[in-house]
Amino acid sequence: MVKLISFFLCGFLLFAAVAVHSQAPRKGLTDEEFARGMAEESMKSGRYSQDRVQNWDGRLKSFSGTVSVKTASGTEWSQVTEEIPLEAGDLIRTGSDGTAELYLDDKGAFFVGRNTELEVSSLEQSNTSFSLAFGSLVAKVKHLLSDKFKMQVRTPTAVCAVRGTEFAVEYSRLGKDTGVAVFDEGRVAVTPLDEAGAPGTEQLLEKNTELSLVPSQKRFRPAPLARMARHRGQVAALRTTVKLRIKAWKRLSPSDRAELRDRALKRRVLHRQLTSKERAPAKGRGLKAGSGAKVKAVRKARSRKNQAQ
Repeated sequence: MVKLISFFLCGFLLFAAVAVHSQAPRKGLTDEEFARGMAEESMKSGRYSQDRVQNWDGRLKSFSGTVSVKTASGTEWSQVTEEIPLEAGDLIRTGSDGTAELYLDDKGAFFVGRNTELEVSSLEQSNTSFSLAFGSLVAKVKHLLSDKFKMQVRTPTAVCAVRGTEFAVEYSRLGKDTGVAVFDEGRVAVTPLDEAGAPGTEQLLEKNTELSLVPSQKRFRPAPLARMARHRGQVAALRTTVKLRIKAWKRLSPSDRAELRDRALKRRVLHRQLTSKERAPAKGRGLKAGSGAKVKAVRKARSRKNQAQ
C-alpha cells in the first residue's frame, strides 16, 4: 500500500514539474508566439516528424556555368556559385553555359537546363508549384505524390500536374510551344491553355510518352517518346543522385537556412563590387588610375620628349 501511494505521489510531482516548465516560456507571449517558438525549438533539436513539416527544404546546388537567382523582393539578379536555400517567389536563371540541380528534401531532384528561367512559385508540400518561363526542367521524384503531396509545373501554354515520378517539361519562347514527357515511371496530367489562358481538356501522359502543345492547336494527342527523348540521359543521372547523394540529406533549421542563403547572396554582391573596382579603366597608357592633373603632366612630358627627338 505504501509503495502504491509513493508511486502515485511521484507521478503527480513529475506531472506538476512538466506543467510548470511548459508554462514558464508562455509568460508575456501570445498563443501564436508560443506555438511558433515551440516549433522552432523542435526544428533545431530535430524533435519533429515529417508529417508536421509544411514546406519543403528546397535548395539549389551543383552549379555549372552561369546561374543567377533573384529573390521575390529583389530587383537585381545575383550570380550564385554555392548552395543556396530557396524560398517561394525566387527566380532561377541559367545562361547558355549554365545548369543547376534543385532538391526538395530527400524526395526529389530537378535538373535546370541551359537558357532557362524558372520561378519557385510555392514550396508548400500540399501545393508545390514551379513556373517555367522558358527553357527546360527534368525531374526524378520519389513515389510520394498523393492527395497530401501535390506538385505542378506551369508554362505559358500548359499546366502539368505531376503524378510522379520521372518527367521533363520545356517551353520555347520562339515557337510558344510546351513539351512534356514521362519516362520509365509515373504519370503527368497536362491541361493546355489557349492564348487567353483558358484551360482546355486534360490529357494524361503515361510512361514513355510525350505531348507537344501550342496555343493555336485545338486537339492534342500523346505520342511515343521522340523529341523529348533527349532528356533520357539526364533522367538516368538524377536516378543515381536520388539513390546516393540524397541519402545523406539533412534538413536545415530556419536559422541555418537564413545564414546559408544570406551568405550565398552577399558573397556574390561583394564579388561584383570588387570586380567592378578592379576593372575600372586606367587613365593614361601604362598608368594606374590617378588624378587628371598627374596624367596631363606626364602626357606633356612625353610630348616634349618626342619633339626634342
